Amino acid sequence: MLIEKQRFRQIWLWIILIGINAMMLYGFVQQIIFKIPFGDNPGPDILLIFLCLMMLGLSYLFLNVIVLKTYIDNEKIVVKFPPLVAEEVILIKDIAEAKIVKYKPLKEYGGWGFRSGKKGMAYNISGNLGLSITYKSGKHLLIGIQKPEKYSKFPFIANTLL
Repeated sequence: MLIEKQRFRQIWLWIILIGINAMMLYGFVQQIIFKIPFGDNPGPDILLIFLCLMMLGLSYLFLNVIVLKTYIDNEKIVVKFPPLVAEEVILIKDIAEAKIVKYKPLKEYGGWGFRSGKKGMAYNISGNLGLSITYKSGKHLLIGIQKPEKYSKFPFIANTLL
């Protein structure tokens, strides 16, 4: 069985989250601890507390909860992408074609995450490598991957990058 876990690792995302969290925590300390109003038109303390907790919660989600997990064996592919996809089970018998591809996340799917694009659905977190699945029904799904060489042990997956 192959298990692959991916987390958001785009540097721009972490710069934004860390920057906003730093600003919110600075405002919290200034207004709540030192009793100095934060900003030209400060909001109520409860709003500042709520926004700080919300940003810390969002950061926690990106760091620990939103993880793309892919499990593959010779009978099925299981994808978990909480909180967006609890579990999707793809039976190998329902697949017409599965191949490792290089793709353009922004152009083909509009970015990373749980996406719908010209080529179908995509579950991707980072990078530009994916497992492209075409179902016998004609439906398409792309699952982002990081280590294409690990998929070569499955005969039903063509590695177009080798």
